[in-house]
Amino acid sequence: MNTAILSGETRDIVSSDNLLRVLTLFDSSEEAEALINVLRNAGHIVRDIRVEDDEDMRAALDEHPLDLVLARPKLPLLSAKQALEIMAASGRDLPLVIVTQPGDETSAVPLLHAGARDLVAMDQPERLKAIVNREVADLKARRDHRRCEKMLRETEKRARDLIDSSRDAIAYVHDGMHIYANSAYLKMFGYDSQDDIQGVPIMDMVSSEDNAHFKDFLRKYAKGDTSESTLEVHGRQVDGRKFKITMEFSPASMEGEACTQIIIRDQTLSQELEKKLSVLSKQDLLTGLYNRAYFLEQVDHLVSRAVEGKSRGALLYIYLDGYKGIKDNIGISGGDLFLADVANLLKSKLGETGLLARFEGEVFTLLLEKVDAEHAEKLAKGICKLVEDYFSEVGGQTVRTTASIGISLINETAGNGQRSLLNAEKACESVREAGGNGHILHNPAVAGLAEQEKLLHWSQKIKDALQNNQFQLLYQPIVSLHGEEGENYEVLVRLLDEHNNEVEPSEFMPAAEHAGLMLYIDRWVLANAFKILSDRLQSGTKTRLFVKLSGGSLTDDQFIPWVSERIKALRLHGEYIVFAINESTALNHLKRAQEVIAGLKQLHCRFALDRFGTEPNTFDSVKHLDVDYLKLDQSLNSNLATNVETQERVKTISEHARTMGKRTIAAFVEDANSLAVLWQCSVDYIQGYFLRGPTAEMDYDFTEDS
Repeated sequence: MNTAILSGETRDIVSSDNLLRVLTLFDSSEEAEALINVLRNAGHIVRDIRVEDDEDMRAALDEHPLDLVLARPKLPLLSAKQALEIMAASGRDLPLVIVTQPGDETSAVPLLHAGARDLVAMDQPERLKAIVNREVADLKARRDHRRCEKMLRETEKRARDLIDSSRDAIAYVHDGMHIYANSAYLKMFGYDSQDDIQGVPIMDMVSSEDNAHFKDFLRKYAKGDTSESTLEVHGRQVDGRKFKITMEFSPASMEGEACTQIIIRDQTLSQELEKKLSVLSKQDLLTGLYNRAYFLEQVDHLVSRAVEGKSRGALLYIYLDGYKGIKDNIGISGGDLFLADVANLLKSKLGETGLLARFEGEVFTLLLEKVDAEHAEKLAKGICKLVEDYFSEVGGQTVRTTASIGISLINETAGNGQRSLLNAEKACESVREAGGNGHILHNPAVAGLAEQEKLLHWSQKIKDALQNNQFQLLYQPIVSLHGEEGENYEVLVRLLDEHNNEVEPSEFMPAAEHAGLMLYIDRWVLANAFKILSDRLQSGTKTRLFVKLSGGSLTDDQFIPWVSERIKALRLHGEYIVFAINESTALNHLKRAQEVIAGLKQLHCRFALDRFGTEPNTFDSVKHLDVDYLKLDQSLNSNLATNVETQERVKTISEHARTMGKRTIAAFVEDANSLAVLWQCSVDYIQGYFLRGPTAEMDYDFTEDS
């Protein structure tokens, strides 16, 4: 090994715009020096580190700040392709330029596909200067971009933190609907979370006797017809209780969108209470560890420092294997006790090693600072053994488990905390797929290759299934809550594997979307559903089918002509076909969605917006899209029987939809209590396992629910 080690003085970043830190991979010192001299003559202050094998390469990447890599295609102990793989695994963002012998550039072209930025021959000094200047400028732009992203995140976070920590109630409103509110505002009006208030009309915050006065003020304020910016009214909490408030209005923006800021002054919280709330806001109540929100905040802090080269670290995603079976065996409360025992075990053994949190369910997370890959893997191995050897006594039973741990390194290319977490979670999934009780370090190069291989695998299976008719249609009934006659089914699709077992859409749909195959799956579904519908209608069974469309069909110019031809060929009545598309997809392609809906309406078909009710100002989409049905998002049916806020939200949507001549459908109904609430909220239709799951036959008895 012949690594040129820099002195302590030159190892530091020199304060000069012309400083160029170059890593060279050459088997001839004379060749490397010749190129370095070219760069020096071009005005660069060059600091050169030379490596000969993979160990040198890893050490140089780990120990030195660098700007550029110059490499021959192959050295006796290290090739340029291996160098690219080592760089990818290290997470360093560095341009690598291939240097060839004169006239031998063509043979090095495959290295461009492997990640090299460019290639140049030894006898092309001017081309080398141009390439280096371009790559160094690009690298600086990328680094500046990451710093700007970091500064923007920090600025936005500081602004949001100031708002959230304010003792005054603050909210942001757009078109009369809430788009954000701080904790003080939520508490003042009795809401539990941000999700509960988003999209709620500001009118709901004011008592009925002040509604007219409040509407008049808002109208004048929006038009600029009043110089007043404050208003005294009676506020109204979720439970109906009224209280006096003074609202201050001012123009603002939220995530680039113009809106109105509302401040309601309140000085009732004591400092002692604020401290207690601060502690509770960071803590998971079951285990006493840090909670998810605080952990993510600390990850973002570490990523910010890592992007600037001031720190580095690792994130461990710790999953307790087989927890669901443990909980089924010892019950929910027993499962909670077991989680608390494991939390105490980890806390007692890890001590101050890092920041430990209960992330969610059976997942713990550990944030480590100033550690390398070797240290993180060693610690993960120790945690696996610690959990495997641990026995917990719960309710007279001995309980034990193992842990699957995914590790992601946090360095200058980490990007953001969410990406670091996702990388660790993906690595953990790989451990679980291999049987659990182990750890894997996320390798960007390997992970990217594995993901590509997975997508290619599913892409080929989907193509084979389309050619060999290996899809299956299932049907789930949609039942009227108000005695309307007629049969309604949603059409669902499953892929059949080589053993004729059903494959869930979540397994193959992402690959289909990535490969641009959703359009063809849509057409297979429609062609077969139309044929079955034609047969039922001809037999005298009046059936309406709801069929989901993908974004691929929405943007396909030939989609409407194809549907028209099929409907005419089978002599179908369009009124028995309801096309559905996700609200977010429709809004992302608004103009095209309007054209498709208009075209399908000419064929007398109907249209539904799926996953409705989660978008900000959600009824704005209905103003622009001529749909017949609004299918509520699954989140609006979560804990519906006990969540008063969600009940109000569903009721508001249902009543608003009815005034607009739209019908509402609640999917994922799984219990009688939810059914009763939906009926009281005047929802028109329900769908879910409480009625029936998807089946291969359309034989549900709708007369029982009439």
